[in-house]
Amino acid sequence: MAHLQPFDLAYDIAGEQVTVKFEFGLHCFTDDKGNGHLIRHRGERRYFCAERHYCSTQLVEYIHRRFFEGLAVPYYVDNNQRYFCLDLHEYAIFFSISKPQGTTNVLKLRIISAYELANWGRPKLPKGKPHNVRYILEMRNAGKSV
Repeated sequence: MAHLQPFDLAYDIAGEQVTVKFEFGLHCFTDDKGNGHLIRHRGERRYFCAERHYCSTQLVEYIHRRFFEGLAVPYYVDNNQRYFCLDLHEYAIFFSISKPQGTTNVLKLRIISAYELANWGRPKLPKGKPHNVRYILEMRNAGKSV
């Protein structure tokens, strides 16, 4: 899982250098279908998924090349704002952004889940107005929701 190790990127956002700390969740390489090795983590039971693992090898490259210029749809889960973006290649990425307390120009972006979409999955994606990721990061850095 070396490709899913946390890393930082700095972006110029509204005239400020903002450091975004990327980290990856269990759902990037597991599912709940029961076809792979059982993995227990923080009270959650998921199964290793070779397909999701393979696709996750492309996540870091995507983040470096296209994420900042992409679009994302804000939505809410349990009173927490989360985001969804869809790559041109039918790859869904779900993430959250938080601003660590007591920091300036630092954001933590957690990739919660990422997977290729099947035809059945598209209608279940969050609905809403997409925003530029750059704008979302700017608002979150200012402590605002989108």
